[in-house]
Amino acid sequence: MSGLLGLLLLTLPAQATVPDKYGPGARSRGMGGGGVALVEDGTAAYQNPAGLGRIRRPQAGVGAMMAKESLADLPPLWWDTNRDGTVDDRDEPLVISSDVDDPVGFNLHVGRQVGGKFGIGLSTYVPATRLFRMATFEPELPNYFMYTNRQQRYALAAGLGGEVVKGVSVGASVDFVPRTVFRMNMTMDVNVVGDGNAQQTEDLVTEIMIDTHEMSLDVVPGFAPIIGVQLEVGQWFEPLDGLVIGAMYRGSVGLPIEVNLDIQANINVTDVGDLEPFVMAAIVDAGVSIFDHYVPAMGQVGVAWRTEETFTAYADLKWTRWSPLSDNLNVARISRASVTSPLVNIDDNITDGNQFNVAFKNTIGFATGSELKLPKWEFDTKWKYARVAVRGGVAYNPTPLIGQGESSSLLDTNRLSFSLGAGVEFWDPLALVDAPVRIDAFGQYHVLAQGSIPKFAEEPTPGFPVSASELPFGGSIFVVGAQLGFDY
Repeated sequence: MSGLLGLLLLTLPAQATVPDKYGPGARSRGMGGGGVALVEDGTAAYQNPAGLGRIRRPQAGVGAMMAKESLADLPPLWWDTNRDGTVDDRDEPLVISSDVDDPVGFNLHVGRQVGGKFGIGLSTYVPATRLFRMATFEPELPNYFMYTNRQQRYALAAGLGGEVVKGVSVGASVDFVPRTVFRMNMTMDVNVVGDGNAQQTEDLVTEIMIDTHEMSLDVVPGFAPIIGVQLEVGQWFEPLDGLVIGAMYRGSVGLPIEVNLDIQANINVTDVGDLEPFVMAAIVDAGVSIFDHYVPAMGQVGVAWRTEETFTAYADLKWTRWSPLSDNLNVARISRASVTSPLVNIDDNITDGNQFNVAFKNTIGFATGSELKLPKWEFDTKWKYARVAVRGGVAYNPTPLIGQGESSSLLDTNRLSFSLGAGVEFWDPLALVDAPVRIDAFGQYHVLAQGSIPKFAEEPTPGFPVSASELPFGGSIFVVGAQLGFDY
């Protein structure tokens, strides 16, 4: 049954963080991952839908990226590895790798103008190794919970934006997140048969038949709304021509997964010693609640300055509402359970073994970056011209984790990133689109601040280090990628 549950749940998505963590496209990633005031292509559907109104020609882009995490190694831990019900010196230390699945995926964005001053767009990120993944973790064991399942979800946003009055553009889009309910109804028949004189358990014959009556997996639509605005100050006050102010807000949403189990176990005992033949039925009604993953509400404001399409600089502040995450971690929890049989009723004695106490705070991070476009090089060929742009940026994102009890070992830390990027624009020499073509590449280096969680016990305790008094955390992330964009 657990294997079947696992196979079904593996088809479910988790919360996207690749666009949030690294930026929605190659240009943004090369400039530090921000740019809420200057985005003006299909990626605006995710970053700030007001920017869709700046699209002048139909355009599209497709790219790829990959990241490599190097996280601090973990010490051997106490755990019931021999599965005898106790944790002591007879257990081999549990060795856990700090490695997480590296995010590798593809980006696609498209956009076009509609009605003169409005634009529509779509932005998506698709992991290369899987479409969706749902995964829970054991809170007692060390886990980089912000870097595991969160980077293994597709992202899809679509929206509309445009100029409503002079210098004021607004937009709205949705980030699509499905919701899921899984149900299972089954019967398990256990037949225990002896020879009439059997006194030892090895003399008994046991047959088990499992009959699954009904399973259902419902996936229903869900979405996080995104609204945005961009103000071109120069439209009202000419000396500030080139100054743009932008803001966006994304609502909170998540993927609650409700697993309902209705299991009836029938035990039939025949010819066992002096026991009279009997049939006993036990009914298990259980609900398992999984939240994979909480998509936090987020607000972002920024300013950008452009100088005759040659130099661009921006600065963003991003507020993220992480405080409700303590109730929405992707840890499987028993929401209800009952066992009913003629012999015993133990409803009041069933407890969840994944109880923990973790506190999170709302965070404010920043990103800043710039882009310099070099003069055009004119060619008397099909390429017509080439124009190179160089980019760079810095971003800082504090950890939302502020405290936890001894029953959990969540690992997270502040992150500082440095970005470099470059791009070249030229006319399509193959005449496939008869329009400009752009190739952009970027690299990012993220530094995760080092530290440790005190973790010491006088005697063997599950999840505690065997020969150390702390759990270290920290590391680095290296990200690279490229993108092909074109008008059409």
